[in-house]
Amino acid sequence: MKTHTTIMIVLIIFSLFFWGCSKDDETQDPCIEPCNPVGSPYSPFSRDNVIAEGEIRESSTGYYVDGKLIIETDSTDQIVFDNAKLDVTFNNDGTLAAVTGTSEVPPPTNYFTFIEPIQADVNFYSGKYLNENHNFKIKLVDERFYFLFHIAVAIEVTIGANDDPEAHKPLSLKPPVGGHITYIADYTDPMYFFSASQDVLGSGSIGVSEQGFLSYVPTQAVDDILSFSAKSVRGGSFSFWKILEANGMYYENKELSADLQFDEPMQSDIGYNYRSGINGALELSLPIKSFISFGFPIGQGSAAVIAEASAQNGVTAKAFINGLVDPDSSWWPNLIPLKPDGQLKAYGYIVENGNFDVGLSGSFSIQMPEKSQEVAGALRLTEDAFTMTGKVTRNDEVWSAKATFTKDETEYIAIPPENFSDHIGDLVGHKIDSTFAVVENAIENLEEATKDYKFELSLRGLRETLPAVVSNSLSIIDESVAAGIADGRRQADTYLSQNGRVLCSDNIASVVNNVTAPYKAALIRLRNAVNESNDNDQTRMEIEAALRELAALHTIDKRVDVRITHGNKEVRVLGEVVVPKCTTTGIVTRSITIKATVLNSGQVSQLLEAANNVKYIQQTSDIMIAAQHIVDELPSIEDLQNLKDSIQECVSQISDNIGDLGFIKNNTTNKYTYFMVINGERTEVSGFDIFDSSAVIDIAMPEFDQCNADSALERLVNASN
Repeated sequence: MKTHTTIMIVLIIFSLFFWGCSKDDETQDPCIEPCNPVGSPYSPFSRDNVIAEGEIRESSTGYYVDGKLIIETDSTDQIVFDNAKLDVTFNNDGTLAAVTGTSEVPPPTNYFTFIEPIQADVNFYSGKYLNENHNFKIKLVDERFYFLFHIAVAIEVTIGANDDPEAHKPLSLKPPVGGHITYIADYTDPMYFFSASQDVLGSGSIGVSEQGFLSYVPTQAVDDILSFSAKSVRGGSFSFWKILEANGMYYENKELSADLQFDEPMQSDIGYNYRSGINGALELSLPIKSFISFGFPIGQGSAAVIAEASAQNGVTAKAFINGLVDPDSSWWPNLIPLKPDGQLKAYGYIVENGNFDVGLSGSFSIQMPEKSQEVAGALRLTEDAFTMTGKVTRNDEVWSAKATFTKDETEYIAIPPENFSDHIGDLVGHKIDSTFAVVENAIENLEEATKDYKFELSLRGLRETLPAVVSNSLSIIDESVAAGIADGRRQADTYLSQNGRVLCSDNIASVVNNVTAPYKAALIRLRNAVNESNDNDQTRMEIEAALRELAALHTIDKRVDVRITHGNKEVRVLGEVVVPKCTTTGIVTRSITIKATVLNSGQVSQLLEAANNVKYIQQTSDIMIAAQHIVDELPSIEDLQNLKDSIQECVSQISDNIGDLGFIKNNTTNKYTYFMVINGERTEVSGFDIFDSSAVIDIAMPEFDQCNADSALERLVNASN
């Protein structure tokens, strides 16, 4: 077998004990004639270069050999299976389809020697089939073919880099309890891969592919690093410059060399264009000059190392990382007033000279004295500084947030939104606008109170109509008086005519007028009461009494007796009065009826309702007076508008002169100190919510007195009094 220039020198003691059976324990040949499992490509070996020696039993698709099987890979190389008991099957085109059975395991190169011959189960599959049906922690090439050996006993081998015996090292492998050592070989590469482990990190695994047919594919996409073809792979725990620790399968684009450092691969000679990569669990410990060592675990991560030319240092290695940090934040340092709010994304790079630039992005919670504030952002960790940038959304406003973490203190800076100046105007004028509302409401209340008062004072609208009602009622009474007198006169005339008597006198008019006098008096009393312009307790009492009196006298229906004095007629003799009339007299009485509807039922109801509500005149009067007093105490709308206009003119001064604002937390005392940059100078201020626009303005106002709505409004109110 021809020689190869570089094969690893390594000493590993495998001592792994665990359960044995998994899908890569399959020993039964899955092929059914003709054998081409799951659409695998046909093998590179033909019947012409497969030689069987010993007892051979032919079959329709191949033969069984009990002895030796030799497979020629080219004019000089051979794969020799000694002590073979193998079924050999060929496809219809004569290519090798399957090899199953047992034999001694052929070494892959001249520099790989089994101390004692090893008998093992043998299978022959395409990389496609093995990738789809087994989990070997490595990805094989779909189009290539591999011999798969299951070794059930401990083995001792020596592997080396050249013919020098001193360059050969022993390697001990022991199968897990109830399991086996998996050995995969592609003798045409040559390539081999041993695995005595079934854990997810592949510890206890090692492999070499001289032509680089091992593929590294990052499970977490790493910036600027693509998949690459690797020449060696090994599983375990690895350290990179004491900053990055990794557990998993470690791939390199170079063969393992004599200076290999198994646990610290960067201690080996890596050279220009070196590439390596690992998938698995990562842990970083970052020494930051201004902070302390900051470390965190990456549960699902990928790291890729590249070596680049450096003008100062020749070749410089840099490790790029990417991965996910689990939501469990028990590793987070308590002194930092910031907490992760879930899973974080980690990314960045570290350099062999100790430089690094690593980020952690996601959702965080800023710890403030009174509350916590969610921030979407990213941490940046370099050898010099530990910082944060992010965005805080509050009331549909987006603030920028920055933080610097040191071992002594944490400084948070809030940067107001772009439209902050517009919002300042709203906030500054808010109190004036509130006073506008107060004044407008007071005026509205006064108008309403005045309206209510006038309504009640108008006897709920009756006052205007009462004079006409009174005049009409008086006319009705006068008509009833005239009718009553006329009735009495008719009765008197009838009696006088029938008895030849003359009227001496009567009391008809006085009786009738006496009957209607109270009604007329009530009407006149009400008319006089409503015509009184002064509103006071006495006038209100008189109005109520007059209303009730008239309502009670709304109808006249009286029958009265009138007295008629009659006498003799005048007697004349020769023109001379000899007996004057009424010389003798007599008295008769007659009854007359006086009827009149002074007020109809609707008018009576109005009078009574008005009487019942006279009491509200005082109440509405008091309300109106109080409302007027309030209006008198407040500045006018015009004055308020002038004040608001003047304040708005200087609002821009605030937005132009307010800079960064934030707080500093002392890590020793846990004391918070708040500050605001005004006119380019950092000023210490009292505590406030640094992401609240209203709080910012309240803190800033004392520094801009001419824009201070509170003080300006107070002065205006005092002046109005």
